[in-house]
Amino acid sequence: MDALPRLHSRQLDVSMTAGVRHEEGHVVTADGLSLYSQRWLAEGTARGALLFVHGLGDHSGRNAPGPAAHFTARGFDCHAFDHRAHGRSPGPKVHVDAFDEFLTDLDAARRAVGDAAPGLPLFLVGHSQGGLVALRSALRSAEALAGVILSSPLLGIHPASQPSALLAASARVLSRAAPWLRLANKLDPRNLSHDAAVVAAYSRDPLVSHRVSSRWYVTLLEALADTHARASSLAVPMLVIAAGDDRVVDPAATALFVERAPRSLVTHVVWHGLYHEIFNEPEKAQVFRRMESWLEERLLAVRT
Repeated sequence: MDALPRLHSRQLDVSMTAGVRHEEGHVVTADGLSLYSQRWLAEGTARGALLFVHGLGDHSGRNAPGPAAHFTARGFDCHAFDHRAHGRSPGPKVHVDAFDEFLTDLDAARRAVGDAAPGLPLFLVGHSQGGLVALRSALRSAEALAGVILSSPLLGIHPASQPSALLAASARVLSRAAPWLRLANKLDPRNLSHDAAVVAAYSRDPLVSHRVSSRWYVTLLEALADTHARASSLAVPMLVIAAGDDRVVDPAATALFVERAPRSLVTHVVWHGLYHEIFNEPEKAQVFRRMESWLEERLLAVRT
């Protein structure tokens, strides 16, 4: 896999640390898709690389730039990409024939980051559905991973966001008869963040999809069951950040996975009072500092 191509480079907003470069490009998956990607490069020699994996119906431009501003200033190159069927990448929006097609995307991004900076400690940072994808990727192959950070991971759907019994049954039928047919999801944008500006921006973002395919839903359930069944096989250190007032994913399902995983590898932090998008909450600076502390511990462990 070729390193991330440099299509162009520009300075970020003035809120970013001076000298940070933002580059856009593409990564090509094993099945031939060209996925939109971007990266923020730390000034000087980087100490590590963070690869952000976005959530359902979302794209890399929403949840990666905030933490990238924090971590590039602390010596981390930050990478992100749009999954197939999401954002600027190809495919009918939020439709896959199998959930683990998302792993094919992440495999391509992992190779691209590794090729761009061989030997640099690599950390996956997965949010929501991206947390499930990052976790499944680590369960399948921990090679070249220094650690994984999960933010509000989708390890179960919160009751407030569950489809009705009728809709769930219909999705199972449609998954066979019309797998591409898209249904409205039940995500209430007001449950994402206490910041009204974040909610408004999400609601009007043309790159955000508010519908999902029936096939996506059925294969998601299969992936969730398989992931919980494999919790004890986790072989890479992991920081799990959960929002105590999450009404999108189920914090109880996250706690159940943590309980089943090797205790020596998992640090579980619950931020009480926070909504689903922890990186977009008013308290995000505190969250970034907690992530930074864990990353410093991991870098020390890698060096020794």
